[in-house]
Amino acid sequence: MSSATEHRDRAAVVSTGRWIAAARALESTRPDRLFDDPWASALAGEAGKAALATAPYNPFLPVRTRYFDDLILASATDCPQVVLLGAGLDTRAFRLPLPATSVLYEVDYPEAFDGKDSVLGRSPAACGRRSVAADLAGPWFPSLRAAGFDSALRTIWVAEGLFYYLTAAAAEALIRSAAEASSPGSSLIADVFGTGLLDLASMAPLVSARRKAGRELPFCTDAPAELFRHGGWRRCGIVNPGQAAANFGRLALVPDDSGPGGNSTLRTYLVRATL
Repeated sequence: MSSATEHRDRAAVVSTGRWIAAARALESTRPDRLFDDPWASALAGEAGKAALATAPYNPFLPVRTRYFDDLILASATDCPQVVLLGAGLDTRAFRLPLPATSVLYEVDYPEAFDGKDSVLGRSPAACGRRSVAADLAGPWFPSLRAAGFDSALRTIWVAEGLFYYLTAAAAEALIRSAAEASSPGSSLIADVFGTGLLDLASMAPLVSARRKAGRELPFCTDAPAELFRHGGWRRCGIVNPGQAAANFGRLALVPDDSGPGGNSTLRTYLVRATL
């Protein structure tokens, strides 16, 4: 990949953080909001809000955020470290009632953090917070360890909206690296797209451009449980958006006995893998 292409890809990923912040800001204005993020609007800026306005409202985004919030809080007492992989403009260190003794690490490109602290200002974090500049497609763990990460402590790893932006090799390496750096009782929560995403008409321009350039397509899989178990995680639970645990009254109800696979590859898998 040329340096110019890599720069464009990184810029696109960083801009996505503003779009996601805009989605959190929109959710925070609702009387039935699933969470409240008072910093999201300023973090999104006009660019993020404009990007959000170009596409139809996607109810999955607030559902995913709330689902991950609940999993993090349910494990936070037993897991004193939280690592947000591809954190960008995330504000969980401030808006979640995490134990004061917890340490939350935000890992992302250095430019993904640009302007973030100026928006957060003097707002007190609920727990310890450390920003870690690293490329998650490369050797990112040494930077995390240098920031104080302790492999002897239980950890909650969070990969929200991340795997789509990685190659298959990078996704597999990240999953394995997190497992190797974790103590028993740790967990990795993530969302992964099924391969049917790549067949959507809206994806056709990107798929065509990447194939012409000989570049790998965004990472998707129809076997998420096998992916995480192969990466060293002993147990893997999967929830489909719309099932009772990931619905919150916003999505079409999916029966809990529908299973994680079925006949459709057009799925999003919400994964919780544990050691």
